[in-house]
Amino acid sequence: MKIRESILPAAMLAVTISTAMLSCEPSVLADDLPPLDQRPQPWQRRDEPILSARTTKQKWCRVVCYSPHVIFHDGKFRMWYLGTSEASRTNNMLMGYAESDDGIQWREHPDNPVLTGDDVPWGTPIQTPFVKHDAATNQFRMWFVSGDGVSRDAKNKIIGNDQRLGHATSADGIHWKVDPQPLYPCGRSPSVTQLGPDNYRMWMGSRPDHKLINGGLYANIYEFRSTDGLKWTRGAKPVLQPRAGVNSVVYPFVIHEGNAWYMWHGCHRDGGTFELFCAKSADGTNWDVDHTRLAFPAAEGKERFDSRYTSTPCIVRVDDRLLMYYSARDWQREYVDAEGRTRRDGASVYASIGVAELKLTK
Repeated sequence: MKIRESILPAAMLAVTISTAMLSCEPSVLADDLPPLDQRPQPWQRRDEPILSARTTKQKWCRVVCYSPHVIFHDGKFRMWYLGTSEASRTNNMLMGYAESDDGIQWREHPDNPVLTGDDVPWGTPIQTPFVKHDAATNQFRMWFVSGDGVSRDAKNKIIGNDQRLGHATSADGIHWKVDPQPLYPCGRSPSVTQLGPDNYRMWMGSRPDHKLINGGLYANIYEFRSTDGLKWTRGAKPVLQPRAGVNSVVYPFVIHEGNAWYMWHGCHRDGGTFELFCAKSADGTNWDVDHTRLAFPAAEGKERFDSRYTSTPCIVRVDDRLLMYYSARDWQREYVDAEGRTRRDGASVYASIGVAELKLTK
């Protein structure tokens, strides 16, 4: 089985696009487009989550279980993911680790969580980890978000939202050394690719004005450049913003496939759902996206674990197919916290991690 990490460029897709006659003019049928250009994309999702706060036997993530990042390295699928047993919304967000032989059946590490706020000199919650293995140093590198998190006043109004980009290294993916200072003052959900020894690119949510509390962190995705993955320069303008039909853009995940770049990202939509779209680019800077056509929608039927949110996408290439790992919410608003209290979250809870498969060739 030939497997490579999602952040590396791939071979060009060998797909023949056929045409059909419609109103005496040639047109391309949706099913004849390359799979990544179809809307929705032809993902085949599993009926049950691969990890869930509602079924885990581990004590640390019995309320929230979400934000997976998966790579294949040294014969194993490796996942870093987030969770907590405190509440559905808390700054006490922790990181766990799991391994799998097939990408479907996962073994949670017995010493989870492997990273907490106590390990971050300048922050508390762990958010949106992105991990790659650096062959040059034989270490895992992780870009993640932390800081003081979200703070609220007595009336539950948000008065602070401190999310900064951090970096950590590890020899085994389990024991992490966090850099003593953050790399960038405002960010959410980094997606990093390395094109050469001194050529890094990253796409990440960021505020146009770092000083503003709620100034567009969830509505502006920027491109960043770096020579070492540590010192980043942000582009002058956002490369992606909400368009007609959505209220936000967040959680970018970028791959290079064939002769194009693809960016999956999540958007809040009217009606209380949060679902995934996919933008396309020839250069990774100028993006074409239609926010009226979903790439990976929430599942039909409110009984499913992913019937309200499909979120935080992570793509891994396996031979001629892609695996998407994603966070999910259903419509169940009540949950039980670590103290045994029944609580309610109007947007429901990030309780599960799912996986879906897409074949690149027919």
